[in-house]
Amino acid sequence: MKNVKRTYISSSIIIICCILFALPEELSAQHRDRAFRFLNRLDHDERPYHFGFTLGVNSQNFALRPVEGMFEDPEFGFEYVLPEKDYGFHIGIVSNLNLTPHMDLRFIPTITFGDRYLEYYMPAPTGGQVNGGNGLSDWESGRPSEKQDLELTLLEFPLHLKFKSARMNNTRAYVIGGVKYTHDLASIELGIGDEILARVARNDLHYEFGVGLDHYFFYFKFSAEVKASFGLTNLIRPGEVGPEFQKYYNSIDRLNSRSIMISFTFE
Repeated sequence: MKNVKRTYISSSIIIICCILFALPEELSAQHRDRAFRFLNRLDHDERPYHFGFTLGVNSQNFALRPVEGMFEDPEFGFEYVLPEKDYGFHIGIVSNLNLTPHMDLRFIPTITFGDRYLEYYMPAPTGGQVNGGNGLSDWESGRPSEKQDLELTLLEFPLHLKFKSARMNNTRAYVIGGVKYTHDLASIELGIGDEILARVARNDLHYEFGVGLDHYFFYFKFSAEVKASFGLTNLIRPGEVGPEFQKYYNSIDRLNSRSIMISFTFE
């Protein structure tokens, strides 16, 4: 699955780069004067609603809070639990409702693929100390660990308000903010697994904000956007695991989603 995901990510990046390199063709000799001297798509923002599609790449991670005193409690048998990010890709459908000349309501159902990890660091086998002589922490210098791969396949349903600046020739800046509901089809919330160290909930609620830039070409509007997403739900779930694995999820007091998304939209 990881190889397939990385293949999809590479393909998405190649497609995005090809599209971006192809866009200047819009400014070919016969259209160059039109692009800079005339306003493209004047009717676009006057429509009550319109549609489009979006694709991009993302970084998935957790915000983790361990239980109080976990580091000193010998019951756990490990000294650190840390999240580790990974990268994925997403694709979605844009539905845009024009509320005012400078504000839109946007609903963008999206499917997102990615991975994120929880890593449990055991005591150094030689009794080394953090930030030893080599200047590295124990986990950076080869401390043994247990690692939980939490693969995700998200159905996302974001609802955003988009605040747009005045149009400057064929370009305008904007900011977005809103909420998002997600359902993880790959969640390991339930069931028995011999190697499951921790489980995460399927459903989550996020708040999001971001910035972007619209550019109006002769045939369509292109947008580049970056936004951050912060989960509100505590995702950690005990599930049904053997007693030897209970210490892993018992070590986490709170686990929240974090992600950064870079998107390219065509409307």
